[in-house]
Parts: sequence; structure tokens; C-alpha cells
Amino acid sequence: MATAIEVVFENGLLRPLQQLALNEGQRISILLIEPEEARLAAMREAMNDPLFLADLQEVMEDFQYIDAEGSTE
Repeated sequence: MATAIEVVFENGLLRPLQQLALNEGQRISILLIEPEEARLAAMREAMNDPLFLADLQEVMEDFQYIDAEGSTE
């Protein structure tokens, strides 16, 4: 079973923002996903980073020469 919840990181611990139906001492796995706002902020920052933009341009140029089979001839 998978359940998505929001948590806050405080004093070195993750604190759920809602009640959880877990037994005391029960172990669970957690997948950390940044909120969308954080990802968008990182993208905005990258758009103004000359090194990132140069790398992106280089990758785009490399893809111009790759044919449908994936060769670079």
C-alpha cells in the first residue's frame, strides 16, 4: 500500500502534517519528493546560469548529428 503525506523536517526529524495509522515501532519506507515549487525555482535558477546554458547548447548540438539508429556518423 502507498500513501502520500506531507511532512516537515524539524530538529533532525520528519514530522507528519497529518495523523498516521501506524503501530508504535512499525518500520516503513519513505520516498522524498521535493515540492513542485522547489523544482520550478531550481529550473528558474538554471535558466540564468551561463555554465548550465552552455552545457545545454552543447548537448543540443550533439543531438543534431545523431540519426534514427543512434549512430553519430
